[in-house]
Amino acid sequence: MLVNEIAVTTMAKARAMTTKIVNGVFARVTEVPLVARNRKGVLLYLVISLAVILGGYPVYRSTATRASHDFYRSGFDAARNLAAKCRPFVLDQDVLSLNAMIRDVRALESLVFAAVVDHLNIVLAHTDADKINRPFRPLGQAAEIESDAGVRAIAGLSEDKQDVVGFFQTIRFADVAIGQALVVLDTDDLKAQIGYMRGAYGALITLVLAGGIGSLFWLDRGKRKKARQTQREMERMDRIGPYVLKSKIAMGGMAELFEADYEREDGFRRKVAIKRIRPHLAENPEFVKMFTREARLAALLQHPNIVQIFDYGKIDSAYFIAMEYIDGKNLGDILAAMKIGLPVAQAVHIVSEICKGLDYSHNRVDEDTGTPLDIVHRDISPQNMLISCKGEVKISDFGISKAQSEPNLTQAGIIKGKLAYMSPEQALGQPLDRRADIFALGLLFHETLTGLRVFRFDNEIEAIRAIPQRDIEPLTAIMKQIPEALDRIVMHCLEKDRDKRYQNAADIYADLTALRRDLQLSYDADDLAAFMRNRLMEGDDLDFSL
Repeated sequence: MLVNEIAVTTMAKARAMTTKIVNGVFARVTEVPLVARNRKGVLLYLVISLAVILGGYPVYRSTATRASHDFYRSGFDAARNLAAKCRPFVLDQDVLSLNAMIRDVRALESLVFAAVVDHLNIVLAHTDADKINRPFRPLGQAAEIESDAGVRAIAGLSEDKQDVVGFFQTIRFADVAIGQALVVLDTDDLKAQIGYMRGAYGALITLVLAGGIGSLFWLDRGKRKKARQTQREMERMDRIGPYVLKSKIAMGGMAELFEADYEREDGFRRKVAIKRIRPHLAENPEFVKMFTREARLAALLQHPNIVQIFDYGKIDSAYFIAMEYIDGKNLGDILAAMKIGLPVAQAVHIVSEICKGLDYSHNRVDEDTGTPLDIVHRDISPQNMLISCKGEVKISDFGISKAQSEPNLTQAGIIKGKLAYMSPEQALGQPLDRRADIFALGLLFHETLTGLRVFRFDNEIEAIRAIPQRDIEPLTAIMKQIPEALDRIVMHCLEKDRDKRYQNAADIYADLTALRRDLQLSYDADDLAAFMRNRLMEGDDLDFSL
């Protein structure tokens, strides 16, 4: 690779990482309860604050610039005028007239001293009479900073270590330097003026920021009170409309899952699972939006290998999803309980069933328009694969999935999904398609066979760096008994370049079907049901994934 190509690639990766970090921080800020409850107020506050900061800065800058300009202009003019008036008296060595000229400068604001020296640098006239007829001592640490029409401005230190600016004008006669007029001004007043303006600008910003934050907290009081009331009401709930809550099964970051009974007035009863947004999040519009879009999207998917949604909505302040009750466990808990990978026949059957549900969701179209929804699950992991005691395999949790019909529900550069099951493009925050789910399925398949998780990360930055670069060890290098044909299928799912991966789940299913035929694998749902009953379900509590 050429040096310029390497540079371009490095810059592109740097920009991508910067975008992810900025968007990630933004995403976390918007999840802060105060911000989430008052999004419009926060936006208005930011707009006003930005307007004050941006609008006030030019005023502060122009005022400071004007004060500095006036200071230097007074010094330049004073030195120039003194030199013009003193020229004939320097020629005549008329000390009395020179001192008279010096007295005219005394009224200058911030004056430290003024002097006229001859061509030998001997003081002819000075505001301090004791300096006359002595060699002129230059400013300490002198440095020329500006000049104007022959007048030089030199910054330095006076004899008593004050910060001063001296304005030096050479006095000439017939183009011959015969002396020098100088005016030295103290910069303390200028610094004080600029400091005062800076303080006023800072105080204005502080006032706006503090006032805005105070207003937000004041406005938030009512919303917090309502949120606490809603939380108390939800915690006391034993039913949501026709759904009678029996026991809590599991709890996640956003929702909690209950075993419940659907009861009708005519006595009809059916066991269901109720997923309810957690009480303390019920008044948070961001979480409510995420929760309801999960329900809306999952309700579009009616397939035997996807957890079915019967109902969703809001009843008595509770946002809920009613779904089929799965009497079983998730694949992650099964692997943890087994402590080793599953047999080839069993793993191939489970992944084949996942492929059917995944291919259905990827190819779902809008029933009215026929437009592909392009659903990407984005969180294919063992914890989201439910296996029932009847031998059913079902995909759950479309909470962070993305559909083309809802393009504004995600932001570029924000990582969603479990770190250990991300595709390279997902870790880099790039636009995703179904092939991201294919890579995650490959990781799941690899783990199901070996019992070992392929990736383990402590944070997003580590995942961003490692996933696009790290090579995944082939199955045959870990387990010699794995058929090479199966190893090829799994590793084909795990290609870093998504164009080289399986392009859809149907192709994986077709290859697994051919593999089952070649290896004469007859494992089916009845065998999986027997495994669940005999090995995992006896005496165990039921478990679901949120």
